[in-house]
Amino acid sequence: MINNGDIFITKLDRNFFGAFRIIKTKGKFDFSDYEFFLISITNFIDTKKPEINDIRLTQTLIEKRFFFKNTPSINIYSGKIIEKNFEYLGNIPLTEKEEKLKIKIGDGTDGGFQLCGAVQKDFGFQAFLEWRWENENEIVLAEHEEQKKRAEELRRNVVMKPKAMMVDNRFWDIISLFNWNEVDDDKIVEPAIKHLSKLKVSDIKQFQENLTYKLYCLDTKEHAKNIGDGSYNETDDYVSVDFFLYARCKAVANGQLFYEEVLKDPTKMPKDEDFEVLLSISDTSYELKTKKELDYLTGCDYETYSNKDGWK
Repeated sequence: MINNGDIFITKLDRNFFGAFRIIKTKGKFDFSDYEFFLISITNFIDTKKPEINDIRLTQTLIEKRFFFKNTPSINIYSGKIIEKNFEYLGNIPLTEKEEKLKIKIGDGTDGGFQLCGAVQKDFGFQAFLEWRWENENEIVLAEHEEQKKRAEELRRNVVMKPKAMMVDNRFWDIISLFNWNEVDDDKIVEPAIKHLSKLKVSDIKQFQENLTYKLYCLDTKEHAKNIGDGSYNETDDYVSVDFFLYARCKAVANGQLFYEEVLKDPTKMPKDEDFEVLLSISDTSYELKTKKELDYLTGCDYETYSNKDGWK
């Protein structure tokens, strides 16, 4: 029986220990039959297991690495917490402020929190990543750049061919479910996630296949030249691979007519706009449906430079 305030110890890399704290239990959404938990990754990380009176267990981890901007690591997770994967430490009662928190989807500034899928065996790994960001920053950045170079070289030498895709009219019907009356990106895509999570697993994979292929088709030098301030620079032969991907996401999110115009005329690419959340729709839908992470390799790759012909 898991209760609000329960503390669990989690094993991290390099024999570090972390901990997470249950803030709210047994939340429900109308798009899923599963239970949801509001969980805080705590500020604790050490080579020794914590004692229940350690002050870090009441502090939420603040994430700063890469694109995080002092983001509290408190989010909504689906499914069950498999207690055998973690060690129960004890219970620290919630503060009056914590008692008022709700299992509500949002961006963390409006009383709601991001929906982040299921609790996996490596739950709480963010604490180790933040420890490395603070203590091994230069090494982490160097590793990141090396990984990007290797991935780009690999993609340049792999033949891309899409697998079975969701037919276009069904794909665009799901994209059309986006609620643009909302401001927060997660809330915009929520109706599509709700719909997709009720379909068959094969439908979710075929949706991802179609999405990946559409992003792949926009992965060209000409499209990269037309994304605003971060556009491809021929002199330096440089473009932000991440921002170009997120700009392509925005082109797809804007719907069928817009996408088809942009595909034909790269100058119509969205300028200084992005929609990264589009990449997580299939994963989140699958996790809601199965309580597992989506492990599926698409026939094409949506990462920048994957489309070799587009970069000739």
